[in-house]
Amino acid sequence: MDYSAVSIVNLALGRIGARGQIVSLNENSPNAVKALTIWDPIFQEVLCERDWRFAKTRVQLQLSPVMPLYAYRHAWALPADFLRFVRPHKRPQGNNSAWLWSPEGWGWYHKSDPPFWPHDTPYVVETLTAGWQVVPGQNPVPYPDPFPIGKYALTDYGNPNIPAAINYIQLISDYTQLMPGFVNCLANRLAMELAVNVTEDKAKREDLKQDYKDSLNSAEAQNECYDFSADEAGNFDWTSAGRWTGGWWQR
Repeated sequence: MDYSAVSIVNLALGRIGARGQIVSLNENSPNAVKALTIWDPIFQEVLCERDWRFAKTRVQLQLSPVMPLYAYRHAWALPADFLRFVRPHKRPQGNNSAWLWSPEGWGWYHKSDPPFWPHDTPYVVETLTAGWQVVPGQNPVPYPDPFPIGKYALTDYGNPNIPAAINYIQLISDYTQLMPGFVNCLANRLAMELAVNVTEDKAKREDLKQDYKDSLNSAEAQNECYDFSADEAGNFDWTSAGRWTGGWWQR
């Protein structure tokens, strides 16, 4: 779909009964100024609400020349568009699940879909501001300036020939990737934020809060339609409802 920040903001403005529409987020109109102020933080917030399939990706990491000060031997640099790791499931996903930890909490992950690979490797995520530089044949020395400050996955795994990899939610810049359910959620969340500033109606904000929660639940079903695992049994209620067309239980 050909979504844009302007079209989504106009959708949000319409939901709060604002007068007129905007042509650009950078125009000098009251509604555009207010929308531009909140666009980035609200967009990232809604991206982090679910494991949206259009924002979910996996990538190999680059081993950093920085050695953490203590506890771990290696640091893998996280990508600049990293928002958070994928979240675990509350129950096993078929027969190929593993109980794993990530910064999003303990839970069940499909073995081919762990937040950090190798999946049996302990790690933590931190922002490094200091560390050691390892020089072959010498003792480690403090890493010289300029220090590559950034967010890293710290671990004892350090094989540069088989890089570590992560499964994460990335910051999206191409809005044509957005799915309709996400856009509906984002418009509701923007409307909720703009309601008081634009209409001075606090009650409207509270109504939109419930609309936002409902839209998240609705979008979750759409989001899950993207996945299929051959070892998942599925929902028996679905087959028994007569929608299965290939067995004796067809109705």
